Amino acid sequence: MLLLLMAITSIATAQFEIRPFIGANFSNITESPDGLDTKAKVGGQLGASLLIGNKFHLMPGIAMFSRSTEYSDVNDITIDQKASGIIIPILVGYRFIDPSNEPFLNVRLWTGPSLMFLTKTEFDDELVDESVDWNSSQWGYQLGAGVDISIFFVDLGYEIGLSNTGESKDPISSLTDIKSNTFYLNLGVRLVFAK
Repeated sequence: MLLLLMAITSIATAQFEIRPFIGANFSNITESPDGLDTKAKVGGQLGASLLIGNKFHLMPGIAMFSRSTEYSDVNDITIDQKASGIIIPILVGYRFIDPSNEPFLNVRLWTGPSLMFLTKTEFDDELVDESVDWNSSQWGYQLGAGVDISIFFVDLGYEIGLSNTGESKDPISSLTDIKSNTFYLNLGVRLVFAK
């Protein structure tokens, strides 16, 4: 809350940027179900964020994403869980260098909640997929760091899942109380409109 208040007070003299980006993600779950192993598979995202502020700043954004996690059993039979949709993070950040003094290079930290609206969540095995009630929206919490170099930026972040991905229709199934955690890497361009 303190970071949010400091960021809001800086908006009157804020730098304003639009930051389109493209990136990759690696999504896994909090705990593997009984008898199964999981591993992250490569997904991606495409979107844009606003950066409003100087050293302390707000960074809301929106992106389309796809994520995938592989489940495998002792017989090496694999099933992929795939999710896609829209994610809206509302982040608060800090730049270590005032961009009005040094516009070429900067290092940033950020944190804040995110909300996902899912257009697709399923296993690629229809029988397993039919046994799960998927949640159409999920909350997460993000934290990360980034580097600005001239008009470009690189962001590396981690999203902690706060909502279950779904609930099993079978009371003895282990596909319940599963949350998704995701590493992501974004590359983008800084479009600075005002200082």
